[in-house]
Amino acid sequence: MDIPREVLDETQARYLGRGEARQSCRARLEQGGPLAADTPTRAEARLTRLGVPLPEAQAVVEGQADAQTVAARLGTDARLGLERVLGANDLVGVAYLDLARAASRAVGRVVLRDARGRTVGYGTGWLCSPRLLLTNHHVLESAATARTAAVQFGYELGGDGALRTGAELALDPDTLFLTSEPLDYALVAVRGDTSAYGWLPLLAAQGKVLLGEALSIVQHPGGEPKQIALRENRLVDLLPDFLHYETDTAPGSSGSPVFNDAWEVVALHHSGVPRRDAQGRVLRRDGQSLAPGDPDTLIDWVANEGVRVSRLVEDLRLRPEASAPQTAPLLAEALAGRRPVPPQEAVAASGPVLDLGTLDLAPEAGGTLTLPLTVRLRLGGPEAARPRTDPAPAVPAAPTGDRPYLDPQDEAAARAYYADLSADLSPQARFVALSALLARTHTRPRGYDPKDEVYPWVDLWPDGRLRSLYSAREHAPEDLIAADRAAEARRLTLAAREGLDAGALEEALPYNCEHVVPQSWFAKREPMRGDLHHLFSCEPDCNSFRGNTPYFDFPDYGEALRSDCGRREPGEFEPAYGKGAAARATLYFLLRYPGVVRQYGEAALEVLLGWHAAQPPGDWERHRNAAIYVRQGNRNPLIDHPEWAATVAFTEGLGR
Repeated sequence: MDIPREVLDETQARYLGRGEARQSCRARLEQGGPLAADTPTRAEARLTRLGVPLPEAQAVVEGQADAQTVAARLGTDARLGLERVLGANDLVGVAYLDLARAASRAVGRVVLRDARGRTVGYGTGWLCSPRLLLTNHHVLESAATARTAAVQFGYELGGDGALRTGAELALDPDTLFLTSEPLDYALVAVRGDTSAYGWLPLLAAQGKVLLGEALSIVQHPGGEPKQIALRENRLVDLLPDFLHYETDTAPGSSGSPVFNDAWEVVALHHSGVPRRDAQGRVLRRDGQSLAPGDPDTLIDWVANEGVRVSRLVEDLRLRPEASAPQTAPLLAEALAGRRPVPPQEAVAASGPVLDLGTLDLAPEAGGTLTLPLTVRLRLGGPEAARPRTDPAPAVPAAPTGDRPYLDPQDEAAARAYYADLSADLSPQARFVALSALLARTHTRPRGYDPKDEVYPWVDLWPDGRLRSLYSAREHAPEDLIAADRAAEARRLTLAAREGLDAGALEEALPYNCEHVVPQSWFAKREPMRGDLHHLFSCEPDCNSFRGNTPYFDFPDYGEALRSDCGRREPGEFEPAYGKGAAARATLYFLLRYPGVVRQYGEAALEVLLGWHAAQPPGDWERHRNAAIYVRQGNRNPLIDHPEWAATVAFTEGLGR
């Protein structure tokens, strides 16, 4: 639909009033790129959000470290992100296309109809939660307008050139309808099932984009099939409520989401700045003045404006509806910033699948009926708690006073722990029995808090020091505890001062701790996230260097060029140290959470088992196992019985 003239005039006034600031920004961009154009606080938040460890981010922003040198030490995703900010590399991984497709599913064409059902205009909107759609106020001005409107998902051209009409869902303004004319947004409930489309979370965190960075927009220009303006848009100005960016979006894109390179929404597109002549008349692309009745599609646009998502979140949190009993749950869901779980991860979270193929019924009924049968099992976990007929092995209370590093009583505790495990099980049956035991005895799940759960006792070496898992660098426990407390304090400060989300900041300002099974593989779900058996001390630079890359064994590792943390190639990482411990922790994870890890196959299992055999557990791992047993109730069988590795079918734990 056409943008109202008053919205155009207001946008134009803001744009013209920022001419000097925009010119200064462009000069800084030419001289030093986005890091020089934006504020130090925002630049630091942006780098840490990209995965650059906090000390390196601060050093780069303050000019005390060379950004290219820092980039070379990072994992692939963080390195490419930093290089794009620096303007040194415009490449993106092919996964970028998958993220784009996933994001585009939540974008729909808003169809405006009159009381008789006739189409009178179009806009764009997007799901910001499972039940709420966000678009512009000038698209849906009132609940009455929304009652006769609908949203159409999947209206796009297919790869074969054929038009897909998708599915149309009615809007439900009687359940929720919120609008703001100053911020030009409308938030409305949607009727029907939206689970096939996902949603684009409203992230209040700042640091999602810097001045000079590229933006992308998914849209239905002029009501046409879904299209994308891909990375051809540059952020040129940052206002308290709005963003100005150079792009070629056309009218009808009103209500479109504006994305950064991580496909996070940074703005709600709402208007453009038209080119005008000396007399102030709006010009068409052919150079002629816009005549009455001319559609907006003919206008020569010079810039565009979007409403900042952080400002939208702030406004919604202050609405009376945020505390009203009927609407608070819907708004809370939208403001939680929760990302949808990809379908494959949701399947993994529900447990492994036991596929029994076909079931042949007895022929007494006069024939044979063959039915496909798939049974999904959930093994263990707090959500699967059920009455037990066999008591769990006794778990000793946490010791008080001076604790022995290797408690002599732990050997007897280990024997009791496996006492009911039969010795003559097949590899598959042994896997199932151990998996059930680990889940059943995991009675005290820990929250993810390495400064209190990992460094003070669990991960200590016999000399009372901590060692980074991948680099073997030594640290005093109090140093890592202090560093993580400082990072936590900085998260809280940024959250309070800049309005950033404290939970989201944890990713940007990480702990000195490594999840051997990366958090992204299990969507940061508990109890996996806080399970101490796969948490190890590890500086953020090694953590970032590995990223979420699977383990791999390079044949020429000894001769290859590598960092102190190990060797990394696209999709492959071999640690410099700690391979045996990392392998045993990963194999434990397969036992404890079968079906979750989908990044490994049978070849990777051979690597892990080879590392386990080559580097058997020592006193440090035996101490860890005993300490974790006291804290959370279960053990790692491969530390207590390394010889069992050859008798367990770990393939049963791989996600299919």
